[in-house]
Amino acid sequence: MSIAKGGSSANLTRRGILGGSLALAAGATLSACKAGSKSDSDSATSAAGGTPTAGKKVIFVVHEKNTFFAPVQKGFETFGKAAGWSTQFIGPPQFDQATVVNMMQNAVNAKPDGLILTRIDTTSYDGVIKAAQEAGIPVILSNVASDGYEKLGVGFVGQDFVPAGIAAGQQILQYIAKHTGRRDGAIIVGKIQAGNSALEQRGQGIKQAVRDFNSANGTNFTTEDLIVGTEEAGAVAKIDGRHARDPRSVVGWAGTAFECQFVATWARSKNLVGKFANGGFDMTSPVLAGIKDASIDYTIGQNPWAQGWVAASLLAQQIFPGYPSFHYDTGAEIVDSTNVAKVSAREAKLTS
Repeated sequence: MSIAKGGSSANLTRRGILGGSLALAAGATLSACKAGSKSDSDSATSAAGGTPTAGKKVIFVVHEKNTFFAPVQKGFETFGKAAGWSTQFIGPPQFDQATVVNMMQNAVNAKPDGLILTRIDTTSYDGVIKAAQEAGIPVILSNVASDGYEKLGVGFVGQDFVPAGIAAGQQILQYIAKHTGRRDGAIIVGKIQAGNSALEQRGQGIKQAVRDFNSANGTNFTTEDLIVGTEEAGAVAKIDGRHARDPRSVVGWAGTAFECQFVATWARSKNLVGKFANGGFDMTSPVLAGIKDASIDYTIGQNPWAQGWVAASLLAQQIFPGYPSFHYDTGAEIVDSTNVAKVSAREAKLTS
């Protein structure tokens, strides 16, 4: 994925978007208070001077509405409420491409004032995005954008996936040394979905980190992919099957999403905690609980709140006064035993 990097210009851009968005949200809140007993339409009209996006309808469609997206939804709805929007956050309970495309097209047909979408591959959702743009509906991508999204003329709020994967690979290698002392063995790169570009790019980063480590240290670690899905029982069965095939070969489980929570469930049931390294991505409650009880070594956060709140703020500025959107990297926060209590307290605020 080709994306803008950080640095002074990126920081200025972030200050601009966040400052402008805070002003918008604050103005919307004050206008709502002043509106008092007026009707919704009168409130929107009275807010027009200070909050020109008040009264707008905005829809956010995700590819799978799993537990990860709870903070994303809360960030989106919090901004929307302050801005005086009518918001809708939707997605299927489990990923199905045809269902997702249909939900996105229905969102376009509803003629909202703005759309926020996830684009998890390079082609399947472009027809919907172009249809929205042709209808004059501004579009922002969040969470996953996939290669080539820039050609669509849309902004993206999400993680820089390959560097985040490299960070995850460096973490798994540290914990392999801690738990096993081995200089060889298989690192299982877990994936909850096949074909999701974010997971593929994180996997690329993990494998790059392992190759670099082998080259620098003369070690012989290998990597292999394992698709486990998002349903725990099925995931545990696949994890157990891979381990049973050659138990001694596995020295680490490096998830590209929250697969580490399934590895933790399985490892606890088999009394295998601490026999290998286990880590992944995201800050779901089971993942954070696993770090607390040491069945998970680390996770890599990606600021899901920003993927809702900042995406909404970018869209607001695109609606009025018409500033173009850009890429906002939500980062790769390493969470482990040293900071899990603080992170857990923060994330609890976003899921309650």
